[in-house]
Amino acid sequence: ATAIDVCTTMYGETTASSDAVDRFYESSAGEYINFGVRTQIYGRLAIYENPVLTATSRSVITDIHQLSRQLSAIDVPRPIAMFCTLFRLQPPRAGFLARNFDDPLFQALRVWTEIGDLCENESFDGHRKTIVEHTLNILILPGIHRDGHYRAQPSSDSLVTHSTPLAASHPHAPGLGIPGTSLTVPSPFHFKLPIITRLSFNEQGRITHHRDFWDVKDVMGLVPGISLAQWIGTRLAAKSVTYACR
Repeated sequence: ATAIDVCTTMYGETTASSDAVDRFYESSAGEYINFGVRTQIYGRLAIYENPVLTATSRSVITDIHQLSRQLSAIDVPRPIAMFCTLFRLQPPRAGFLARNFDDPLFQALRVWTEIGDLCENESFDGHRKTIVEHTLNILILPGIHRDGHYRAQPSSDSLVTHSTPLAASHPHAPGLGIPGTSLTVPSPFHFKLPIITRLSFNEQGRITHHRDFWDVKDVMGLVPGISLAQWIGTRLAAKSVTYACR
């Protein structure tokens, strides 16, 4: 598997199936943890890590990707649909209540990824390491925004072993429209989290280590007002270092 295949499947629009995970990731038969000591049995298992969780089997990795796909599009159902679901009632088949029964009341959340630069390096023994820079976009109440193209697909260009940008069709940032005009303003409901992904491939072309890195500054910047406080605080800290060195 190539890094472009992994990125398209794992960070694209389609849900990563168990077959795709089995095709991309090394088997989980390898390392086992016994009484807090990690023992090498044979081979090397596939590990997925990010700052909040660690998965050491392909089945868990599949569950993580499926859950992330479910959370990427959250809609609020209509009250009658919610009522029927909670009390296990048959949905109405005719009449006013049956009209648009399956349609959501409104869209609550959309999450998508824009893939940026990709750098791949191959060693003499066939092992490869790949660094992918991408941005996680979180949009609250997408229905009130303009520009409905919320996802970007990477190009299918072949990769080389040197640093190369991954061309993508980046959409315009969703904005809030000004009534009566075609102008938009940046939305306070659109959040971005830069992520750096490191992929390690074995000689068979399967992933043995998949790790996502989040910068603490970027994570804190998701909280409204923190970015401005960071901007001021970091510059004051730099000035204080200058005065301390004099």
